[in-house]
Amino acid sequence: MSGLLNRLNSSVWPLYASAGWLATVSSLAMASHLMEDRELLAKLVGLETTSALSNRGVVDVICDYLDRPGVRIHRLTAAGDKENLVVEVGPECQDGSGLTLSGHLDCVPAGEGWSHGPFDLLERDGRLFGRGACDMKGFDALAINAMARVADGTLEAPLALVLTCDEEIGGVGAAQLVEAWPRDRQLPRSTIIGEPTMMNVVRMHKGHLKFFVRIRGASGHSGNPTVGQNALVAGGAAVEVLARIGDDFKEIRTATSGCFEDVAHPVLAVVGMTSGQAWNITPDECEIRCGLRVLPDQDVSTVLDQIRSALSMSLDGLEWSLDVYNNNPPLCTSEETLVNQMVCEAVGQEHSLGVSYCSDGGHLAKLGLECVLWGPGSIEQAHQPDEYLSLEQFTLGRDALRDVINRHCLGNG
Repeated sequence: MSGLLNRLNSSVWPLYASAGWLATVSSLAMASHLMEDRELLAKLVGLETTSALSNRGVVDVICDYLDRPGVRIHRLTAAGDKENLVVEVGPECQDGSGLTLSGHLDCVPAGEGWSHGPFDLLERDGRLFGRGACDMKGFDALAINAMARVADGTLEAPLALVLTCDEEIGGVGAAQLVEAWPRDRQLPRSTIIGEPTMMNVVRMHKGHLKFFVRIRGASGHSGNPTVGQNALVAGGAAVEVLARIGDDFKEIRTATSGCFEDVAHPVLAVVGMTSGQAWNITPDECEIRCGLRVLPDQDVSTVLDQIRSALSMSLDGLEWSLDVYNNNPPLCTSEETLVNQMVCEAVGQEHSLGVSYCSDGGHLAKLGLECVLWGPGSIEQAHQPDEYLSLEQFTLGRDALRDVINRHCLGNG
């Protein structure tokens, strides 16, 4: 990252109620107080935003903070008493130029095993501890403050911030944002999604499709195996088929496999099975939960058809179905895109990478956005007890973000 470190040292919209818009605000006057990044992060961490809860509280806080001259704030309704948030500064985007920053506001449940309160930001030994500090409220705080810092300046190109709900449960919020976004409005095409990548540039990731295999048998008294049809036994056979498919997937390589250093093949994982009511009743239903992670250049429909075909032989004569629960699409941004080249150059990275986890990028790409993942912190810290973001990464992320905005939206490249 020597190139980056050297540089670092030297109007009112109409209300779109029919499209799911809750409100649009043209900021006219507000005290221009600017919080320290750590102070803002503490405020975000202090607001629990797991998917089971409404996120309107944290959206209110962000909107109040950014309600200042030069900032255009757009709140979009989403399912479950939640909202997505889009903020713009600088000239309105007419041709896709400028820069979009993207993050998600939700976090996974805190769970057990914390040595301190998960929703109280704690600084210790050069680390900032708290649920969501790494994934990804650290980046959110930096991006929000980046918007506030340039609000009263003169940007040559548009700068936008997209903050979504429900990323952690399959990119649900981003999918709803894409559906609600007015097709006559543009966002800056070059998009940085601040997932924790240790400030490495990631331009592709696998998709994650969650599905159920549901098998229907017939109940009977378990003391007489000639009565009924045991759906659980059939489910066990189906799991063996799915496991064999997963093993076969390990041999698959495509044109994008070389970008995935950790797992270069598609993955099929059986993650749960539910069946049975009582000791003396033959199970008449069985539900198997699976996760399918395809490479960016694979057609997920074709892969699902292959899985169905293999299962049909094992479950011949039984009533069964394969039902998709959620489909978070893969991301595959061209190496030649401006955003990929710009950010790789900023950190001195020769080639961008691929990762096996998901982001909102696959959905946002449907709006024509060209996305890379680039943010502070390690994905290994995400979703863990005592989740943390190092102060070193937090500071590097802040300085890197300022540098990219300076070059991309202020013309100081």
